[in-house]
Amino acid sequence: MKTIKVSQLVTLVSQFLTSKVHTDSVMISGELSNVRYVSGHCYFDLKDEEGQLSCTLWRSNASRVGFTLEDGMAVLVHGTLDLYVKRGQLKFNVDHVKLGGIGALYLQLEERKKRLAAEGLFDQGRKKPRPEEINKIAIVTGKTTAGLQDALKTIRLRWPMLQATLFPAPVQGNDAPPKIVAALKEADAAGMDAVLLIRGGGSFEDLFCFNDEQIVRTLAAMKTYTVTGIGHEIDTSLADLAADHRALTPTAAAQWVTPDQNEVRARLDVLTRQMEERTRRLLQVSRQNLLYLVGSSPLSNVQGYLETRRAPLNVQIQKLNGAFAAILSSAQSRLEKASAFLPVEMENLLRTQKNRLSSTTSALYFAAPVHRITLMQNEIGQNVQKMEKAMDWHYERSRSALDKLDALLQALSVERTLERGFSIVRQNGHVLSSADSLKAGDSLDIRFARGSAVSVVQSVSPDLKTEGEAPDTDQ
Repeated sequence: MKTIKVSQLVTLVSQFLTSKVHTDSVMISGELSNVRYVSGHCYFDLKDEEGQLSCTLWRSNASRVGFTLEDGMAVLVHGTLDLYVKRGQLKFNVDHVKLGGIGALYLQLEERKKRLAAEGLFDQGRKKPRPEEINKIAIVTGKTTAGLQDALKTIRLRWPMLQATLFPAPVQGNDAPPKIVAALKEADAAGMDAVLLIRGGGSFEDLFCFNDEQIVRTLAAMKTYTVTGIGHEIDTSLADLAADHRALTPTAAAQWVTPDQNEVRARLDVLTRQMEERTRRLLQVSRQNLLYLVGSSPLSNVQGYLETRRAPLNVQIQKLNGAFAAILSSAQSRLEKASAFLPVEMENLLRTQKNRLSSTTSALYFAAPVHRITLMQNEIGQNVQKMEKAMDWHYERSRSALDKLDALLQALSVERTLERGFSIVRQNGHVLSSADSLKAGDSLDIRFARGSAVSVVQSVSPDLKTEGEAPDTDQ
């Protein structure tokens, strides 16, 4: 019998796994456990009901996963099998991880919830208050759903006079969201007091259609008050967050929009008894007041009461007539005096007004501006003549000075200077005023009054003082 080392056996198993077990084209599903991150690497166990596999997700691959691995997650992994020879341990090197089952839906739901919340679609400030009176409601749900039957039963028991109209739409599956959106828009345009979007309980996948983005946007934009009753108390969809009110169940949604007829009846009974009691008290007080008035002296003997009041009334009438006659007589006397005095006063007032008018006319005549205007016109004419003479003098003086300056400028111009026998010497475009920088052989440009020439320096005498002594040049 042949003897081999443990390492040899483990190596043979590793080679067998490498050559015979290929995982390139499969994804392995399982649940995560014992997840731990070390220096960016992730180590975990992948297990199901009957097996478990140790896995390693190296840092370079872990950074591309896009989410943090946690215990209990259902995932799909891809990679290669490996046998750690030193420990004889089977490991799986993972290069790709994605959520499996409802885990992907949860991730999608959280991302959508954050985005829509950032837009303000779930803000409490934009939600409408409950109407004071709800007489007509629209119910958006499936025709045969248990949630519909629960809601209708609740309405019949609590407030049977409520008008409920069904706008049917499927409440499960991929085709449900667009049909729910269409039903909501139709119900919103129907002139209802409230719209109920309801569905009975179900799994997370069954209720996921109520997380549709278009349903959320439709609920947020509706002008009608909206109530949702989806699933059970533990189920919260994005539609619940967008609606004006979220009820825990379809039954609770129906209860929210209907008063309890038993409670209303009891309240009416209480109000009726209160009204009867107040009416009874009012009648009792009124009866007592009536008996008091009937027993009083004026009403017990009306004729006698009138007779006792007639004499004082006649006295007052006589006094009033006398006072009125006196006032009338006084007014007539004052009117007669005023009629005699009025013509005299009118004549005096007219005479006074005529005198004041005559005085005012004289004053206006002497204060008329015609004379003053004539004087000012003469003064202005004299000032104009003075200004014209001054301007002529300044003009002649300025013109004479300008002529002198022009003659001086002409005398100092370059052309007049060249005509007097001077010339301009340039070297490389620069005008020379000194021979200090020249040396024999330099080329010079010379400009005269008429024409120019090019010369070559033969010799240089920097200290030359006598006018007319110039070095010989070869022109």
